[in-house]
Amino acid sequence: MEERGSASSCLMLLHGEPGVGKTRNISHWGAAKGAVLVKGHVGMNLDGLRWAISEKLGVKHRANRSAEMEEQIAALRESGSPIVFDEAQFGLAMRCQQVPAAGIEYLRDVAERGNTYVVLVCHNAEVRRFSDSAHIRTRIAHRQELFNAAVRDTVAFVQALCEVPVSVDVAELVHQQTDGKFRLVENAIATLERIARTKGLERLELADVGMVTLVVDHELTLVPKVSPRAVTPRAGGR
Repeated sequence: MEERGSASSCLMLLHGEPGVGKTRNISHWGAAKGAVLVKGHVGMNLDGLRWAISEKLGVKHRANRSAEMEEQIAALRESGSPIVFDEAQFGLAMRCQQVPAAGIEYLRDVAERGNTYVVLVCHNAEVRRFSDSAHIRTRIAHRQELFNAAVRDTVAFVQALCEVPVSVDVAELVHQQTDGKFRLVENAIATLERIARTKGLERLELADVGMVTLVVDHELTLVPKVSPRAVTPRAGGR
């Protein structure tokens, strides 16, 4: 994004399946980058988004919305901070003076004039909605999908985050049971720590947990049930 061509193409769409680690990854990157981190939520309106940005930038809230926006732009120009909007689909639901997707439009305008860019984070299921407005989709310079961690990365996660040292075999078992989905990896790590405390172990080897179910992916049990349609014979028996 920092080396993009047109300054007006200031949006990046980052997406992935639920639990893949979007928020964790983007929060870690954003903190290191000094980004303005904003999280969308149910019921959030344009004023709530504007106030959240001002709070992160240290800009004083004003009754004059245009004046506050200009101060945000000046602060962004000075700091060079990118904006991260997690759960960005909530920005699509905001309306202002009959303008749809007003939250995304607001961020685009602020970023473009502030000479920075916006990382829009959403679930894979929400990606299509960002193409509904030509004004938005033509401003998306890059689109990137996050995937579940590979075995090597899962091993690195487990060994870095678990409070108890674990062998590579244990960490590989975590990947086998989670398929590298970060949310499940974190749950599995909590289970490993609990086992170590219960058994009084200072290090976990495969023999300690090899027959243990470390995590259950409840999402797999929530498969929509489809009822077969009743077939009505046509006239004449066909």
